[in-house]
Amino acid sequence: MRPVDIEADVKEMERRKRVEAIMNSQLFREELERVVGDSIRESGADGISALLSDVMNIKSGSLTVHPNSYSKRSAPSTSCVVPINDIRGIDSMVYAKGEKLLRCKLAAVYRLIDLHGWTQGIYNHVTTRVSQDTEHFLLNPFGMMYNEVTASSLIKVNMQGDIVEEGTTNFGVNQAGFMLHSAIHQARPDIKCVVHLHTPSIVAVSTMKCGLLPLSQESCLIGDVSYHSYSGIVIDPDERQSIAKDLGPSNKVMFLRNHGVVCCGGTIEEAFHITYHTVLACDTQLKMMPFGLDNLVLIDDEVRRKTFEIGQRGGGGVNTAKKEWGIGELEFEALMRMLDNSGFRTGFTYTEPLVRKEPARMANDVELPPTVSNLGFLMEEDELYKDSPLKGLLAQMARANRSTNKTKWVNSPNVYQKVEVLETGTTDPKKITKWVSEGSPSHSTPIKIESSNQFVPLNSNPKEFKKVQKLMKEGRRLGGVHAGPESKVLDGVSWEEARQMADAHPSAVGEPYGMKVGAASKGLFRETSSIMLQSSNHLMLRIPLIP
Repeated sequence: MRPVDIEADVKEMERRKRVEAIMNSQLFREELERVVGDSIRESGADGISALLSDVMNIKSGSLTVHPNSYSKRSAPSTSCVVPINDIRGIDSMVYAKGEKLLRCKLAAVYRLIDLHGWTQGIYNHVTTRVSQDTEHFLLNPFGMMYNEVTASSLIKVNMQGDIVEEGTTNFGVNQAGFMLHSAIHQARPDIKCVVHLHTPSIVAVSTMKCGLLPLSQESCLIGDVSYHSYSGIVIDPDERQSIAKDLGPSNKVMFLRNHGVVCCGGTIEEAFHITYHTVLACDTQLKMMPFGLDNLVLIDDEVRRKTFEIGQRGGGGVNTAKKEWGIGELEFEALMRMLDNSGFRTGFTYTEPLVRKEPARMANDVELPPTVSNLGFLMEEDELYKDSPLKGLLAQMARANRSTNKTKWVNSPNVYQKVEVLETGTTDPKKITKWVSEGSPSHSTPIKIESSNQFVPLNSNPKEFKKVQKLMKEGRRLGGVHAGPESKVLDGVSWEEARQMADAHPSAVGEPYGMKVGAASKGLFRETSSIMLQSSNHLMLRIPLIP
């Protein structure tokens, strides 16, 4: 199985080859010219502008920033989006295996937090563990907004917060802010990603003595919740033990009293999934609190447990697809598609494509020539050119190739001429009869063969014809067709007797009689008769011998 980074590069190369082939296609250019010409005739120059806007995907309203975002900004229609995946070409070789994809996913989480309006300027962190062996972690540079974070700008630090690998910026790290994350990573090796937020709803719930109540389904999906008392900004290294003790061995959500919340996960997808439901649970509880606790119905412990167990199956526990998803993976892929469609270029490797692809079908080389099959593979969207001239042209080319490949010609009947020539190299030449084909166009008629059974007699029963054909083949196999009669000169004579006869000397008495003995060959005699084969139903077939 190929590594993730190699698999992503191979898919990118295949995509670029397909795009290049389509752009260089004469048919595609003609189709594009037709579309542009129709747009000009219908709407003039305004139609061309609208068409270009659709192609560049910069139409207004494509992405809306949450109104609670720290920067209080909006997304203009022509704004330039900083790509998340800014690691290109040879730059990716400096990273360890799988680190590029990890950086892209972590930078995408920063962008999602910004789009949801959960940021607090340059503060707070989202960290992820790079390797279990080296204990290295990635986090954002201290001084960058969340909407500026890219894959290459992330900084790699060790457990103490010391920089191991600088990013592409001039900023450093907030060691005091990383102290909280390092305490959790050190105490819980099963946790790979930690998200720390300070949204108003979360801070409000963290200040309540009752904490987060089981009032909604979202509060059940995050499981049991831990609490840690506020002791100011976390800068004391001794507080690590207290943080690890309060979090516990299995909980993944811990509220920091009067401070915020820490959401953890075994993967980046799970950490963001828990964070999303934690924010929703806090917003829901804050809206319910004005009605008083006496007027609220709490979810009992048994229902909470069942809801949490179902949510741990992935896909919300209700997915019917054949693929097994991890916690938050299905939702995270949908968010990555949203970012990619908005122009963020996440660099994310999708496990499951959005559009279902049909399995490759074996095409007959005779029915479908390679040039047509390749072009059809490039235009795999069957409905794209359904009613266009391009579709009709492709169908016409396919029909022409099929008819051409099936056409065969023969000269029938075959005309042969009998020629007698004299034997050479002897004083007493004999006449030798030869049959040569006559290539005169006047004696041959070209016939187009359109079917393999074209010369079968009319009104023949196909089953009877197959039976006769089978009997003919069986007769050949059993020796019914041979080269002619064999010589009987040496029948009953052993090799020793033949040798004695060859070495015998002529007798000296009387006339000089002599005897010449030679080995007779299996000469081929022209057989004018025919072999008659009788089938099981007493059909007589005349099979001429091949001379």
